[in-house]
Amino acid sequence: MKNLAYLSLLIFAFTALACSGEKEEAKSSTPLSEQTLAFEIYDSLVVDYLGNLMLMDISPDGSTFLLTDTNTDSLFVTNSEGEILHQYLLKGEGPNNYAGSRTGFAKFIGESEFLIPTQRGVYKYNFEGELLKNYNPDFTTSVNLIIGNSNNSVIHDNKFYTNLTGRNFDKYGRQGIEFQQNSKQLEELDLETGSYSPLIPFPKASKFSSTEKSYPVLNFYLNLSATEDSLFINFRNEPKIYGYAFEQLDSASTPSSVRTIPFTSFVEKEPKENLQDGSFDFRDFFLGTVNSIIAIEENMFLVDYVEGLSDEDYSEASASAGGDPNKIFEEGSKFNTMGLVLFDGTQLSELIAKPEILGNLSKYVSKDEIWFSLNFSAAENDYSVIYKTRLVEK
Repeated sequence: MKNLAYLSLLIFAFTALACSGEKEEAKSSTPLSEQTLAFEIYDSLVVDYLGNLMLMDISPDGSTFLLTDTNTDSLFVTNSEGEILHQYLLKGEGPNNYAGSRTGFAKFIGESEFLIPTQRGVYKYNFEGELLKNYNPDFTTSVNLIIGNSNNSVIHDNKFYTNLTGRNFDKYGRQGIEFQQNSKQLEELDLETGSYSPLIPFPKASKFSSTEKSYPVLNFYLNLSATEDSLFINFRNEPKIYGYAFEQLDSASTPSSVRTIPFTSFVEKEPKENLQDGSFDFRDFFLGTVNSIIAIEENMFLVDYVEGLSDEDYSEASASAGGDPNKIFEEGSKFNTMGLVLFDGTQLSELIAKPEILGNLSKYVSKDEIWFSLNFSAAENDYSVIYKTRLVEK
């Protein structure tokens, strides 16, 4: 009987291994560049509130949701059923408020507290909306570009990583060759001591490390993402992802990996002279743009990008808009390619299809749990909906 049981166990083990091999083979049988991918809606969070709600974060245990109304900057705490537990406006000049504008989404730290990154520093609150700590920087902050509804900070090992800028602007300026050679692009906040530390110069593999050409501030806005072991950064107008091991981050001057995103077309800025401090061209808003990167694994990323307009398309969009800056964006979108793609470090998928009702990707948990805001231009409701999707191959 023992031998029979052992034989049965072996058969089960070999069967399991064979099935696993079959699943792995099926998963990788079609090259990523040939896969047809889509976001599939299968659930939603419905909140009884009339406004433009976006999901910022979900508590580690998955029971609590942190949202913001993009019209008012009010914050909401709900349970997984959409019931509003707390609602408050924390932006302002009072002793319990954060000053300046948010530079990204608030993030949970534990089950009942969250951090808000702002242009003046980082603020820590509890669910009751009580200010617990103001992490005030030891340098004068000066933010070049504010994208308040972006998931663009990282918490790891009780440290908060942010693209807060301003350090040494008085010494090197905010752009130009001296800035490119001497500045660091990331701030690390130690949540225990409250101290900020500058990290990561422009990598030598980046065009922004040039000693001959200088680039405007809009071009090198920093995008962040992370896995358990590594931090990844990308500069807005450069199709590259730089990886750094967390354990070596304090001393890192060279990335441990550099991955070039093989976009079919991506319009990059190539200035020919040293720019004056703070200057930029309105045309820069229509260059190729990486809006965000999401590290799914060490070699797999979701990338949200805009291809950018050629000079010819930009001129046509500008002419159609009659010189009205606001209308140029609308006209320019008619010529632009934009959306989300999957990147495995080598190959790039086609644009991932998504239902028209979906707006911006707000929160990535796994391939089976990806949250999107409502496309507010495609629907009018007397309540708010956040859609839960999965990434599927058609």
